[in-house]
Amino acid sequence: MPATSPARAAHEAAIRADKILLIHNNTPLMVAGNLLGCVPLAVTLLEAGYGQPVLVWVGAIYLLTLLRWRHYRCLPADADRQRIFRQGRDYLFFSLVSGCVWGSAGVLFFDPAAVAQFTFLFLTLFAMISGSMTALSARPLNYVAYALPSMLPISLNLFLQDSVFYHWMGIASLVYLSLTLVMSRNMHKAIDHSLMLKYENIDLLEDLKQQTEAAQRASLDKSRFLAAASHDLRQPLHAVNLFAEALDAKLTTEAQACDMARIRRGLDSLGELFDALLDISRMDAGRVQVKKLDFYIEPLLRKLADAYSLEARRKGLGLHAPACDFVVRSDPVLLERMLRNLLSNAIRYTTEGEIRLGCTPHGDDLDIHVSDTGPGIPGQNHEDVFTEFFQLDNPERDRGKGLGLGLAIVRRLSVLLDHPVRLESAPGQGAVFSLRVPLGNAEAVPADIIRPAKPENRLAGKRVLVIDNEADILEGMRSLLEDWQCLFTGAESAAVALQQVEDGLRPDCIVSDYRLPGELDGCELIARLRQHTGKIPAMLISGDTSEAIYTQARAAGLVLLAKPIKPAQLRVAMMQELRAREKASEREASE
Repeated sequence: MPATSPARAAHEAAIRADKILLIHNNTPLMVAGNLLGCVPLAVTLLEAGYGQPVLVWVGAIYLLTLLRWRHYRCLPADADRQRIFRQGRDYLFFSLVSGCVWGSAGVLFFDPAAVAQFTFLFLTLFAMISGSMTALSARPLNYVAYALPSMLPISLNLFLQDSVFYHWMGIASLVYLSLTLVMSRNMHKAIDHSLMLKYENIDLLEDLKQQTEAAQRASLDKSRFLAAASHDLRQPLHAVNLFAEALDAKLTTEAQACDMARIRRGLDSLGELFDALLDISRMDAGRVQVKKLDFYIEPLLRKLADAYSLEARRKGLGLHAPACDFVVRSDPVLLERMLRNLLSNAIRYTTEGEIRLGCTPHGDDLDIHVSDTGPGIPGQNHEDVFTEFFQLDNPERDRGKGLGLGLAIVRRLSVLLDHPVRLESAPGQGAVFSLRVPLGNAEAVPADIIRPAKPENRLAGKRVLVIDNEADILEGMRSLLEDWQCLFTGAESAAVALQQVEDGLRPDCIVSDYRLPGELDGCELIARLRQHTGKIPAMLISGDTSEAIYTQARAAGLVLLAKPIKPAQLRVAMMQELRAREKASEREASE
């Protein structure tokens, strides 16, 4: 993109300063060249009997070199641009004076009768001009100011001689001088071009940085919008789920049960879409925490096989999961999510045959396979299937064929966990998805993972305080909890809940929405309630998906459930919290 006039002017000023600094950085080399270059010529001239003029000439070079060195040391490393420009004018003056001092040798010590002495003088001047070309070409005028007074005096002397040989030598000297000036000019163009590219690249990087920051701001705005919209959309969906669960127990006819099944399928689809979009948003924002540990893979594979066997049988498919007695190192929750998506995808697209869930050791890793006998995937679409909302042969967006997000989540989790995912498939040959997971250490497997606890129903008779400003949600929770034989107490605000506890209410468990009317949010309210009740089990429910709320809940040691909550999910969370409190009480009693 071409630079605007102000930007180009700024670049040109910066390039001028950079050229001066190039000469500045080459000054120590030029100083050394002057100090050493004059010594061989001075020795030769002294042997030829020139005596004092040679010493004066060498003294002039050394004095000038000393002045140049002191001037070089005066420029600070953090000099501003105006100071650099003044230094550049001084460097032009020193180049001219240095050229004149060296050129004076072509007049003072020129002896056409002493061919050897003349040749040595001629070659020395040639060498000094050549050596200075690289050091001074960043600014061609500096090189011209040095080269012309260095070479022209001896060239003029050569033309003043009566010998044709010296005339040809004069022509050669001018040709050489012209060539060095042309080469210096070409070198300057290359330097100028590279410096311009440098600043154009800086402009591009700055523009890229601005666009990246704009994209990040847009992404943050999107996340905030999704969080707000998610909260508003999840509230009614959460209430509908609660009422559907309560209504299910009151159905009396087969037609009603059929209608409820359709309602549940619709609610499940909405919940699945919310969860998938939330997962993708959180993974893209880097907000998913990975908790890797060593565990046996067999219980997880067996759990998945049991969970999907009924769905497979309904489609007339076999689901096989051979024994896999290996220990892996991964995040069991996220790995289960990946395998669930792969199994669900395989069952959805397979109409006959079987699904296999197995594993194969591969060096220090374990390949976990999910294979099917479905229609297969063409090679050109192997990468496409991992992108959001891409589905083969589903232009009408049939919900029965999924949302097109499952494999996108698998790809993101594979990157997050560093578990490469591989697809092998061809049309008519089914598909095999493989996850490569590192093997773990059997000695590091936690005991509670080797011997999982059996689920117990501990909710009957428990007093549950539910705080939510939505009347429909409170009523839905009442129906649900009473079906679980819980004692329900509702509060539509933080003030009401605090008043109930101050009046003597001692619930066994608290379930609170995060966003409440008034100054207190759910976390703060639970902390205030626990000042009266002690550290009783409590959990938050929120439709807001922002990371700040998750962080706040973790810091408070609270379970945070995202709306819409499935009743089974709420039931398990409540039982786990109650069981954890009982264990803590048992430890306190034993101590």
